[in-house]
Amino acid sequence: MIADRMMGKEKQSWIDHSMVISGDVECRGRIVVKGQINGTFKGEDVLVADSGHISGTVFANSIECFGRIEGDITTKTLVLRQTGCHVGTVETGDLTIEPGAVLDCALQSGIKKVQKYQVSKKEVKQAPVVNLSRCICAFQEGTRPCCMDVPWSGRKELYNNIVDLLDKDKPLIKVTGEGGSGKSLLVQKVQNSLPGNFEVFLIADQVGAVASLVQSVATDIGVDTSTVSSQGELIVEIKNVLKEKSSRGQKVVLLVDDAELMYPATMEGMIRLLTSAYDGNNGEVLQMILFGSDKLESQMVATTVEYFEDETNCQLYLEPLTIKDTAEYLRFCLQRAVKQTEVDCTALLPYESISRIHSASGGNVNKINEMADKGIQAAHADGATAITPGFIEQS
Repeated sequence: MIADRMMGKEKQSWIDHSMVISGDVECRGRIVVKGQINGTFKGEDVLVADSGHISGTVFANSIECFGRIEGDITTKTLVLRQTGCHVGTVETGDLTIEPGAVLDCALQSGIKKVQKYQVSKKEVKQAPVVNLSRCICAFQEGTRPCCMDVPWSGRKELYNNIVDLLDKDKPLIKVTGEGGSGKSLLVQKVQNSLPGNFEVFLIADQVGAVASLVQSVATDIGVDTSTVSSQGELIVEIKNVLKEKSSRGQKVVLLVDDAELMYPATMEGMIRLLTSAYDGNNGEVLQMILFGSDKLESQMVATTVEYFEDETNCQLYLEPLTIKDTAEYLRFCLQRAVKQTEVDCTALLPYESISRIHSASGGNVNKINEMADKGIQAAHADGATAITPGFIEQS
């Protein structure tokens, strides 16, 4: 459909899928954005494809958005298609929003007469009223999606950052976050969703001695420990197995959840024996990710602290969800429960309700799920078709 719209256009520029442009961009004629722009954009006619992303201030004569725009927009005409999303402020004289699009912004009039919505009567009649019983379990454990899977979210970006660091062969990564921040969800996501060339193992007993933990790792990766008589021999056998896996293009990643429970000496021993964090030699070693609370900082020995001081990009922190990520996560849960083409989740869960959930939860993922679940239960019991702020107050 997008390709058909592009045919016959002259003076047309492209930013392809693989392109990321950071800085100010100015363009004459028509531009098609399939990649990403980070910075101020000035142009005439802009089409943001469904894979496109503009993060920054946009000035244009006309904008048609199938993808995502984050930032302030000044334009004569803005058309937000069904798959489109804009977060920021809009100053426009002509605004069209298709059912299913997400507009989370403040609107300003650049022309005296501003049409906030140009949805035809036919489209309005076709928009169904959804019985909340169809999505009553949207925020319950076992049903709700992982907050790491929400497209364009900060959590998704953090997961992608971990994958990028592993691809770059970083031997040691640290991820910390407060209780309820989604740390355990991230551990599960990394354990189950890394690309196929990664083999992932999770340490189950953080408080064991170095010898027992190394033994456990050896067993997990397939070392025959029955003929090994010393720890030195065990390390050699581990490296032999890792070398063989590496020859097949495989990487081994060791996850340590609740790493703050591990004895500092044990943590250092594991890092020294199984990674190249201290010596810088890649060799036949594995990569390790430490997941923990803020207390993890006090459990690290000086050499580990120094490593992270040099490798600052390997220190990641799970911030509380922003209001934007809270909104997208809640609506994503609803979209998974009820197909996006069948319901406008902005109507199911108004921004005012999202704002109250975010304010009361402080961006804590566990509290967000709890409040949203209680709200939808209360709305359903009342026979309502939307989770309005009153039901959030009841929760």
